[in-house]
Amino acid sequence: MSNSKLLLSAVCVQLLLMSLVCPSKAESATSAAEQLLTMMPDDVVGFVATSGGDDLKPVFEKTILGRIWNDPGVQTFREAIKKELIAKAAQEKPELKDAGVFDLAEGIIRQVTARPLIIGVAQKDTAQGPPLYGFAILDAGPRKAEIASALTKLESLADEGDIVEIEVGSAKMHGPKDAGDVPGYWGWIGNYLVFAINDGKGLALKYVQGNNNRPAPACLQNVPGTGDALVVHINREKVFGILSTIARMEGGEEEFGAVEAAIRELGLNNVKSFTERVGFDSPDIVSNCFLEMPQPRTGLLANLKTINLSMFDMADPGAISATAVNCDIAGIYDTVMNAGRTVIGNDFIEAEQGIAAVEAELNFKIRQGLLESLSGPMLFYVMPSGATVQSPQGGFVIIAQLKNAKLWEDSLTALGKFAAEKSKGMVQVSSQVQDGRTVNTWAVMPLAMAQVMPTWTVIGDKVVIGSNPALLTSAVNQINSGTNSIRGTDGFRKVTAKLPADLLSFKYGDSKLQFTQLTTAAQQFWPMATMFASNAGLKLPFVLPQLSHIAQDMGPSCQYCWFDAQGLRGHYRGAGIEPSLGAVAGGAIGAGILMPALARAREQARYAVSMSNLKQLGLAVIMYADDHQGILPENPGQAEKYYQNPKVLESPLKPKGFDGPSYIYVSGHSMKAESPAGQVVAYENPKYCKDTINTLFLDGHVERMQRDRFRETLEATYKQLGREMPEI
Repeated sequence: MSNSKLLLSAVCVQLLLMSLVCPSKAESATSAAEQLLTMMPDDVVGFVATSGGDDLKPVFEKTILGRIWNDPGVQTFREAIKKELIAKAAQEKPELKDAGVFDLAEGIIRQVTARPLIIGVAQKDTAQGPPLYGFAILDAGPRKAEIASALTKLESLADEGDIVEIEVGSAKMHGPKDAGDVPGYWGWIGNYLVFAINDGKGLALKYVQGNNNRPAPACLQNVPGTGDALVVHINREKVFGILSTIARMEGGEEEFGAVEAAIRELGLNNVKSFTERVGFDSPDIVSNCFLEMPQPRTGLLANLKTINLSMFDMADPGAISATAVNCDIAGIYDTVMNAGRTVIGNDFIEAEQGIAAVEAELNFKIRQGLLESLSGPMLFYVMPSGATVQSPQGGFVIIAQLKNAKLWEDSLTALGKFAAEKSKGMVQVSSQVQDGRTVNTWAVMPLAMAQVMPTWTVIGDKVVIGSNPALLTSAVNQINSGTNSIRGTDGFRKVTAKLPADLLSFKYGDSKLQFTQLTTAAQQFWPMATMFASNAGLKLPFVLPQLSHIAQDMGPSCQYCWFDAQGLRGHYRGAGIEPSLGAVAGGAIGAGILMPALARAREQARYAVSMSNLKQLGLAVIMYADDHQGILPENPGQAEKYYQNPKVLESPLKPKGFDGPSYIYVSGHSMKAESPAGQVVAYENPKYCKDTINTLFLDGHVERMQRDRFRETLEATYKQLGREMPEI
């Protein structure tokens, strides 16, 4: 499992457990998520599920992540950020604050995340529209009364009559009055709250109603779980089946055929599904994932080879993390290129000619030179800051096995020469002989100021790359010594005691060191971050919580993957906290900086909806003209049967309390007019527009026009109609 996937899982777990304030209870052998998953409808394409905070709280509180979440300092920090975000949102949308929407939303989130929940997509048979529908099922349990009350309050915020009672099979549910072509509903079946969209037949309700003795989905039987804080499943075959159906419906068979061809060339056509289960096992987060992919394995995955843990003998014992992989990079390159040739055909020759031109300028071959020189096995490790006097900022080391050392040296020498010549002094390449070997240093000015100067040398059949000369020297000494490696540390021995055979990759992490490094760096940069946030109108706490007392109890982490007869499997065990704190802090900074951007984004979204309304109005009046000898209606109301929904005539840009119309209609047009692309049919009311005005033209297109240009265009329109332009 990748670091990005671990980060996503850890952050999702934190969000799901915001509401852990309930009484404890013992965890059952079958998780609450597994029990709820028996109520999923048929033909599910993919889903995300959680057992909910009520079920997970006892085990969560024993984890490192749980201890940090419940730490008084973190709680104070979290509440301060939440208060600022809500205040900022209330400033942007005061009407929502007045209506109590923020408190209501927080309450709903707290209640919903406490209970078992599934959100998914399923396939359906249909002659029209998308052949899929979305659904969500919540087991409200003892919280039903609170959730139902909050849902009623939420519904009351809608305009009167917009939400109506509808019959879905034998169930009475709620739904929008004007659902259009995408029916949606929500409501209660016993203690279960069900929501569905594009499900006019009530398919999502099938197993929620009545007695249900179905087993949990078969996909969970292949993946061990520990409480199911998070379960993710995607059926690749069904996804492609839906895409194929949509392609046929929309005439895109050729394009989809090209996608299928690429998937085959990449060796991914026999991937059946992906499943991941994340849970807690004191004091760790545990994740198991499974890519169902029977043999034979071709394409990209065929280039993954097994590793040997002896590779870690080359890693410094003081490293905070070390990763070993073994992949045929040249083979991956060939696979991708073959996929390109298959999909693009003769046009791919241009891409190959472009690569050849680059190689000629660089004076070395990419595939037959640089990539061909690599054997496959590679080791990466990271050193902490302060590890050596010569490298106070720490850094990284990469050690790669070579098939052809001379080919590597020739390729990198040519690349370095090219970079130095083209950089106008920003890149300096130097070489010197040390202990009988050539050490090559690339100094890139901005990086050099941060003490990052990539340096490499060849030792026998290996290339060693360090982020600076000092780390390179240390790495070479480590290789030559053959003793006191990370493999001999207690933490490494602990996590490698029971491993499956034939690992494809393995990563070891010293969680305590990683966390200490992260918090130290965060404490240094946090004051500057709060300053940026303050400039964006968000006042964040100046000091981060102190968590060293919890860090002392962190154990090592490991993650690895391997093939078995059924497919590719991955496993992670560790505190899960190394990336999480950075995500929380970064999220707080980002929220402050992005608030103004989000406000602008909302404004842009309103303009987009308004333009869509005008587009629909344009189609309606043109359809009216087709039925009335090419004459457009005198007013939009005459074309109501063509646009049906009166809300088309209401712009989201129109301020509350404004009594005038959203759009001004220009009557008297005929489809026989000259230059229809320049004739204005309708436009946003200029009385509330600032610098730009959304404008509908006779040919049906819509533009967002500057005021001066709009005025000129409107004046020309009225001149052609033989009428005087009104004041705007």
